[in-house]
Amino acid sequence: EEKQLELTLEALISQVADLKNSLVSFIYKLENEYDRLTWPSVLDSFALLSGQLNTLNKVLKHEKTPLLRNQVIIPLVLSPDRDEEIMRQTEGRVPVFSHEVVPDHLRTKPDPEVEEQEKQLITDAARISPDGAQKQIQSLNKMCSNLLEKISKEERESESG
Repeated sequence: EEKQLELTLEALISQVADLKNSLVSFIYKLENEYDRLTWPSVLDSFALLSGQLNTLNKVLKHEKTPLLRNQVIIPLVLSPDRDEEIMRQTEGRVPVFSHEVVPDHLRTKPDPEVEEQEKQLITDAARISPDGAQKQIQSLNKMCSNLLEKISKEERESESG
């Protein structure tokens, strides 16, 4: 079982590293090559990210993958001093692993504020009737269509001008 857990973690680390590299590449394109970026290339990037996320999900849901939620993580060493090894492993995102940051980094539930906002959104969504939701969808679609028409009209006028 320990060997299986180790293999699973190696596979997950590899998948997450690939996903991270793709995200970094996509963000770089958005920040530095936005003037040459085309919609098909953006869609290709999204397709790549989607495929990598699906692969990661398949690894997690595979029958031979041990249930990671049953694993307990206990920090053995906490120090208020800067740790170069942690800095290297986290690429500079976590300088120390102390009593102050451990609850945030090892949290398994969202922040209480986020949980409250999520509950509020669920409550608001439950209050809307199906007919009301359909009317809102139609209204939004109409507004989007009108906006697209205006944009198209502006583009045609600017091209002809």
